[in-house]
Amino acid sequence: MNFKYVYKTALGLCLAAGMLLTFQSCNEDDVDGAPAITNVRLLDPTKADSSLSAAEPGSLIVIQGQNLGSAMKVYFNDFEATFNAALGSNSNLIVTIPAMAPTKAVDAGVSNKIKVQTKGGEATYDFVLSAPTPVLTGLYSEFVKPGGNLVISGDYFYNIKSVKVGATNLPIVSTTVKQITVKMPATAVSDIVTVEGEFGTVKTSYKVNGSEGNMINFDVPATTWGSDVCYGSAAIIPGTDAGAISGKYSRIKQTKLPATGYADAWVFSTCSFDFKLAAGPAAERQFKFEHNIAEPWKAGKYDITITAGGKEYVYAFQPWNSTEYAAAGYQTNGWRTAVIELSEFKNATGGTIADVSKVSDLKVSFGTPDVAIASFNGSVDNFRIVKK
Repeated sequence: MNFKYVYKTALGLCLAAGMLLTFQSCNEDDVDGAPAITNVRLLDPTKADSSLSAAEPGSLIVIQGQNLGSAMKVYFNDFEATFNAALGSNSNLIVTIPAMAPTKAVDAGVSNKIKVQTKGGEATYDFVLSAPTPVLTGLYSEFVKPGGNLVISGDYFYNIKSVKVGATNLPIVSTTVKQITVKMPATAVSDIVTVEGEFGTVKTSYKVNGSEGNMINFDVPATTWGSDVCYGSAAIIPGTDAGAISGKYSRIKQTKLPATGYADAWVFSTCSFDFKLAAGPAAERQFKFEHNIAEPWKAGKYDITITAGGKEYVYAFQPWNSTEYAAAGYQTNGWRTAVIELSEFKNATGGTIADVSKVSDLKVSFGTPDVAIASFNGSVDNFRIVKK
């Protein structure tokens, strides 16, 4: 055996192994050195130079630093995020902040930190997960009696600081992420409602107990001779009645309603009256009124007819006719505001109102053309057309 050859071969293998180990050691130093986070920015290339100290859950961000190539886990406020390591590099990690990551809004004790774990160690970075700005979608009823409860619907109602009508603070009765209940002042008030939370402020575009765009409210005459309405003998209930929301209102409270498309006792209407409504197309307006359905409603409808420019535009109000209320029927918790896009009112050819200032009449007719109704107890008030 040639021992010299064996020796040289063995020596070569040892040198090669040593070189390989040295190379691997250098490579691991590059990838697995102690990680550090130096900056966070949005992925959006148009905002690549921006530096973030906060973002909402669901945001797509880039974590920048050193030795991030072997990242194994990323946490936001100790909530683990999923990410695709193949999209990252030694200096960048692309991560979507988990939608369910906790914010200060739901946990005051959150760490307010990003944490990245790599093969080389762990890096943290001060970073706040901010809650979305509050969103106000509507008031259960836009008319509320003095001392009554105002119910505000929306989302992201976190850490609410105050609710005001005008400049008046309202006592908060209860609050959830999607609903706030407050108590109105003991004296009548009409103004904008403002909700202030830790993460932003939002307000209504209209006044609670407002008079904008009034057509029929049974208190202000809707005829040239001073009558509440022009024709129709629907019952008008005094404003002193315990069920009133803002003065007089109309109510149908009856049993054994016959199947009929028209009954004078269920109708009220104006006659060629100038409502002094601002000009503009239907797409820019909403039709609103308050209604109080005191028992489950399962049949019949309010046909609401608006005359504009000599044409009639009709909308059938029958909220019970949906899968949501099919079984139990439709019923309100006291007075509730109905909000209908004015563009939903159509004439015989499917057209909509071109100019709201041309509106000259409003007729409301309850009817049950297809079936008799055993019992109905429904009240309505404050019919109006308003800007969105």
